[in-house]
Amino acid sequence: MRDTLEGLIKERKCLLEELGSLPEPKVVNKEWLYLLKEETRNSILIEGFFVSEEELEEVLSGKSETRSGREALNYFKTAKFVYELAYENYKEGEFLFGIPLIRQINKSLGYTGELRKGSVKIAGASFTPPSDYLEEWLTIFAKAVKNLNLKDIDFNYLAVLHAFFEEIHPFNDGNGRTGRILLNYILISGGYPLVILKGDENSKGEYYKGLEEIDGQLVEVFQQYRRNPPKEEEIIHTLEGVKSKKLKKLILNALRESLDRLILSYAEEREPLKPVSTLLKELGYSPSGVRKLIERGKIIAVKRNNRWYSAKSLVGKLLR
Repeated sequence: MRDTLEGLIKERKCLLEELGSLPEPKVVNKEWLYLLKEETRNSILIEGFFVSEEELEEVLSGKSETRSGREALNYFKTAKFVYELAYENYKEGEFLFGIPLIRQINKSLGYTGELRKGSVKIAGASFTPPSDYLEEWLTIFAKAVKNLNLKDIDFNYLAVLHAFFEEIHPFNDGNGRTGRILLNYILISGGYPLVILKGDENSKGEYYKGLEEIDGQLVEVFQQYRRNPPKEEEIIHTLEGVKSKKLKKLILNALRESLDRLILSYAEEREPLKPVSTLLKELGYSPSGVRKLIERGKIIAVKRNNRWYSAKSLVGKLLR
């Protein structure tokens, strides 16, 4: 039995496919461009690099030479290429994944792409990543990802795998950004849009809490194999039993926002958006409780000039 939020995501995925499926991730598509820009800004913000919407426009036009600008440009270009590859996976029904891809993402972000040697400490984390057998740990991660059913993604397991990569922390730098691009690579390969994990202080704190929730369940596994090569079957079996509440919820909420945006974009091509209260009256529903219906996922809407707008076809479909 899926929880309510996961059910909303599956429902929206089906609706997106009815309307025309996942659009190709091209920057000429305004919705994809918006999502990619926002993901770029927020992902590097998690790492402490702030870029405003205006500065990002300057970065993409080659008019900014700041450190944050360079970080943003590297992320944008890397994510754009990787997501286009993921889209081809989706269209062809294949899934290319492995250590070469992981290393290339890290390298394209401006780092070495080489696995670190020796121990490392993650600032602000009580968890200590493994110091040996990094290629073995990464091989297990890659195999676990390839075992995912992309046609029916287990979002708990997806969250666990995202945290598992960050716990391995295979590179000297850029692990967070590499991991978030990998997360979206998996989602897009399965026909979902990318997710934007927010980088403001409150959202970043929740993201770290989500990672720590999983860290606590896997700390003994890493300690057990601190000086011994990890056993593949045992590790994967353990991963399958880990529960993620916080990180899974963050991913699902972010995915819902991206799905809603693409669905509304498709709908607006076919019919004008109207105030939700007006649409409810036209369909014979009470116009009261609009915000609650939107929060519950019964209405897909966008806020414009302090009013919620949607399409009649969407309101009628989800309220049935």
